[in-house]
Amino acid sequence: MSISKFNIKTIISSAIFVLISQTAIAGNNDEGQQLFSLYCDACHGMSGGMDMRKRIAPPIAAVRMHYIGRHPDKASFVNAVSSWLEKQDPAKSLMRGAIRHFKLMPPIAVNRQDAIKIANYIYEGNLQVPPGMVEHVQSQHKINGMNLNR
Repeated sequence: MSISKFNIKTIISSAIFVLISQTAIAGNNDEGQQLFSLYCDACHGMSGGMDMRKRIAPPIAAVRMHYIGRHPDKASFVNAVSSWLEKQDPAKSLMRGAIRHFKLMPPIAVNRQDAIKIANYIYEGNLQVPPGMVEHVQSQHKINGMNLNR
């Protein structure tokens, strides 16, 4: 059985395409994490833990939990979160309690492409969860078996 030059070129081209695609996907998630650190982490990061008196916004793991509950598929989730990042509309919020407690998130200067990268990063779920968050959600929101990460 012989392999023609055409088949070898096809196989090599396909392998290169897959390698480049996987690198691009990993790069986008890394870029999403960097953009999250730049635009979001100061308010939605680990500072303050679950002591709401020390926080200025809910932890991003809590935001993800609320949004993934309503938007479990990636496309819907990314659209909802990136749309929120572009224009904060209290009528579209899934976290009305957070708005009551922290007020409405101020506008941030993020373009659509960067908002999508941030939303993809959040969806992927490799997020830090503040100690005490599981207990907080179970006691305050009556949710058991929550999926904070994928």
